[in-house]
Amino acid sequence: MKKLLQGALLPFGIFVAAISLLGCNQATEQDTQTANSTDVEEHSTSHNNPATELKNGNMIYVVRDVADMQLKAGDYVQQLKQTQTDLEQALADKDQQSLQTSVNALHQQLTDFNRALNSLDLKSQEVDSIRQSIMSTNQQVLDLPYLNGKVDLQSVDLHKIEQQMTSVQTEMLKLAKMLLSQPDFSEKSS
Repeated sequence: MKKLLQGALLPFGIFVAAISLLGCNQATEQDTQTANSTDVEEHSTSHNNPATELKNGNMIYVVRDVADMQLKAGDYVQQLKQTQTDLEQALADKDQQSLQTSVNALHQQLTDFNRALNSLDLKSQEVDSIRQSIMSTNQQVLDLPYLNGKVDLQSVDLHKIEQQMTSVQTEMLKLAKMLLSQPDFSEKSS
């Protein structure tokens, strides 16, 4: 029994204690460093934005932040997927009313999604950079004239948009055909 404790449980206990200590709030180290700095450095660090205070590379913070992001923002992703399907269906059916409803729902969901992402209390730079890029992309979509009410969707000619999409798809197929035929040409010339 003594060998079991020494051989298996003691190293495991030490490992768990070390991981627990690593995961503790490391703000005391930062406070000690700030106390030892000059008044000028204290003044400059007090005006830094919160992003510079985030920890870099601490896996515990990264895992915590990812779980928090999934918990608070995961439902929005599912709602956005459903709204995308509704938009595609409205375009396929050429239904102006359901298109308008879907666009309004998309606008509201993206706004709420940005609000939820902004409310996260993140501690890792990695997850914060992902959050910032998602929020930036969402804002770009929200700035589109179709979503912010600058274009009346009732007056949009869906048939014309469908023709343009068909011509773009045709051009893409032609380009793909040219790309696929080029390797055959290079193999014959070798």
